[in-house]
Formats: sequence, C-alpha cells, structure tokens
Amino acid sequence: MATVLFSHAKLYDSGTDAFLPGEVLAEDGVIAALSHRCGALRAEREVDCGGAVLLPAFADTHLHLPGSYLYERHGVNLMGCESLEACREKLLHAGTDGAVLRGFGWNQSLFEEDPGALPAFQSFLNDRFPETPVILFSDDYHSCICSRALLARAEKWIPAHSAAYRTGLLKERMLFSLLHHLPELSFRPDEIRDALLAFQAMLFSRGITAVQTLMPIGMNEDQFRRILRELAEQGAWKLHTRCALTVHPTASPDEVVARYRALQQEDCGSVSLGAVKLYADGVVDNGSAYLREPYCTGGCGRPIWTDEALTALCTRLDREKIQIHVHTIGDAAAAQITAALGRAMAANGRARNENRHVLAHVQLAAPETAAEIGRLSLFCALQPFWFPQDAVYSVDRAMLGDSRTAGEYPCASLLRAGARVTFGSDSPVTPDPAPLAGMACAMARGNRAEALPFSQALDAYTAAAAEQLAFPALGAIAPGRRADLALVRAPEPLNTAQGLAAASVEQTYIGGSCVYHK
Repeated sequence: MATVLFSHAKLYDSGTDAFLPGEVLAEDGVIAALSHRCGALRAEREVDCGGAVLLPAFADTHLHLPGSYLYERHGVNLMGCESLEACREKLLHAGTDGAVLRGFGWNQSLFEEDPGALPAFQSFLNDRFPETPVILFSDDYHSCICSRALLARAEKWIPAHSAAYRTGLLKERMLFSLLHHLPELSFRPDEIRDALLAFQAMLFSRGITAVQTLMPIGMNEDQFRRILRELAEQGAWKLHTRCALTVHPTASPDEVVARYRALQQEDCGSVSLGAVKLYADGVVDNGSAYLREPYCTGGCGRPIWTDEALTALCTRLDREKIQIHVHTIGDAAAAQITAALGRAMAANGRARNENRHVLAHVQLAAPETAAEIGRLSLFCALQPFWFPQDAVYSVDRAMLGDSRTAGEYPCASLLRAGARVTFGSDSPVTPDPAPLAGMACAMARGNRAEALPFSQALDAYTAAAAEQLAFPALGAIAPGRRADLALVRAPEPLNTAQGLAAASVEQTYIGGSCVYHK
C-alpha cells in the first residue's frame, strides 16, 4: 500500500476561521488520516509542506476547454486589445495558410460609440483577407465577426439580404448554426491536442483538478469528445472532467435523451458526460439577455425557449435524472428557467433539487426569483472574477442603468436564500481562471452586501463545487476523500482578500501524485 505523508502543513478550520498546524496521510490516493500533532503519522514517502497551507484542490464549475489556448497558439488572440486599431495590428501580422483565420477576444465596447466602426472593420477584413474565410469571436463567445469570404460559404444559413450578412456580425443562433454546418471552422486535431494539454497544465498550476466543461472552444462537440477520450485512454488527460451535451430548442426531449444516453457509453477514465447544457438567453453586452424591464437602449431581449418547450424538456430530463446546466443572464430568463425547473421537479414528485440542476452566471435575479432558487435548492455557478470591484462596468451601466447594475451577481443573497453557490471562470471569458484570485474578488467586491467571507468563497471552489459536479470523493481534506490537494503559500493571512491576491499555488496533487510543482 503506497503511503504519502504531507507534513508541516497548515490546515484550514472553518469553525474558527483559522489555519492550524497539521499533517495528512494518504494511502493509495485516498486520505487515510490527519493529525494536528506533528510527527504522529508515518508513511513511505514524505512531502514537507514547509508551513504552507494545504487545501482541497479546486474545481471550476463552468468553463470551456481549452480556454483561449487554441487562439493563443494557433490563431489570433485579441484579448486585451483596447482599440480596433490594436485588433487590426494583430490581424495584419497574423499568419494564414489560406484555409481559415480564426480569432477570439474582441470586446463589444469597441463598437459602441461609432456606428460606422463595424462596417469599417469588416471592410478591413475583406480587403486584407479577400480569399481567406475569417471568423473572429467576441470575448464572451456570444458574437462573431465574419469576413465576406466566410459568409459566401454560409449563404444557405445566412441570407444575403439579412443584416448579419451586410455587417458580418452574427449572434447566438446564427453563430451556433454556422459552427454546426461548417466543420472546417474547427482547428486541426493536432492543434486541439496541443492546446488541451497546455490548458490542463495551466489549470494544474492554479490548483484546479476538476472541471465542468461546456461547449468547447474552436471545435465541434463530437470532435472534442473524441480527442479528449483519446488523451484519457493514453493516460495524458488526468483532469477530472465533466462534459455537457449542448441542446437547442430544435431538438425534442426524446432526441436529447437518446443522444445523451448514447454519449454516456463513451465515458472514459477521467472524462465523463454529466449534464445537458441549455441557453435561456444571451448576454447584456449585445442586448440579447432576456430582461423584465427594457434596456436603456430599448427592448427587453427575448427568451430562446417558449415556456412550454422549456418545461417539457426540463421535466423529461429531471425524470431521467439528468443534470440540467443553464446559461442564465437576465432577470426574466432567471425567472423563466427557475419556474420551469420548479414545474419539472413538482411533476416528478421531487421537493428539492435531487439532480443538481444548475443556473450559470445569474447576472440578474429579482428577490422573489432568488427566493424560489433557494426554495428549490438550485446550484448557481457564478464567476467571481466578474463581480464589480471598485466601480461597475461601463457597458452594463449603459445597457442597464445604475439601479440594475448595482444589483448584479447577487452572490450572498442567493446563499442566504438557500441556493448552493459554486464558482467557476467561464474561461476563456476570464483569461486566467485562478481560484485564489476568484476568492479574492468574491471577498473584496464593491457591493459589500454581496461580498463573501473566506469560508464561503473556499466552499464555492471545493465542497459545493464537488457536489455540483457529482465528485463526492473531492472537495475536502478528510478521511475517505481523494487526496486531491493544493499547497498554497501566502506572505500574509490567506483568509483575507489581500492574502489571497498575494498567494500562489506551489504544488498540486491528484490522488496523492504531484501533477504540478512550481
């Protein structure tokens, strides 16, 4: 029996909000014992933690593999470009083999003030790449700008008389249709493997050993699952990975269940299918989030589903004990999906959320909706990196006004209502998914009524996250749990926002085996 002793560590005690000296014994990848008396335990191998903090490894409850790495390594990464001129400069130096040029990361705010900016930018693409199809995704992945060469290939799905064809700007439904019908927009398998492994290594360096991944970036879902399964079979993919099947209103409940059950047969090693992903609405930035009251610019957005279709699908999936994971931004969308899930659970005789259904993002939710989310004990997978800090986001204020912007991401309110709050990054929307930074954002946010103490922020990345992902062996340092651990060093107390901001992960372990060493 292989044993490893993690000695001279500090272990967090949530009851006292203190870090106590301790040591942890792992046997065959599982925590066998822990002690707060130095030298009480023995093992074949010892890891001297040197007084650093030993935490349960983190889980990211909402991201998109492989983040921005495909674009950084094999395309054009526009993240951080603060002007259209900066975007043009990067594109001017982009290499292309003439097949497809793929980019990611432009921000909606770049086109807000000047109505002529978008057509001028598409003209630049058409002049610079007259024969090369170009597709550039926004930093939230809910919009893309296409060159005329690409639109010509998509004329069956994007009519030449449409506004989308004239401007080259595609949003949710057209974007997803484009990706479905034009598989050549995906990266090559060797590029995808390279990006996946590089992204896995980065996650390990942040102390993350488990993820819920949604719609993959830069490829279709079938290709993604195939490549991920191959890596797992080769032993190269060690990250505990829950995948999701993305579903749109065109699919019937019978089709969704049949597809889900077929894909479950492909589970392999650390990779498994664990959810069905729905979109309840879009995003605030482009006016596609579904609101109860109009945007400052007019209109309320619109739901993607009818109430009847949404309730029918939720009822069937809940009956089949399939987790539902829903992109939810606007307050009307939050009310609609919460009501649909409530009706589904009631129809199936469930008083509570036995199948761990999840609302992701929850940018806006009325108090009565938050109360219902809590009553149903729904999970809310939030992104603490997006919590406004010293000032609110200018785009949100312009679209929503001061009052609604002040109440964005009601994290503490959802917890008080009884929701299970978990944290993720929505990477690549968040460029660096580091949980230590995420916890600091949750603790130091500008709206102090919605700020969290350290214990709740940690729980959102560990115990609650493991529960959402149905990884019961993860999320805690306790006998019987898997020895997935993160060794963290900080120059000041870790249970403060300042301490978290200055801290770093020194080592990460999966089942007692080191997968990252600084």
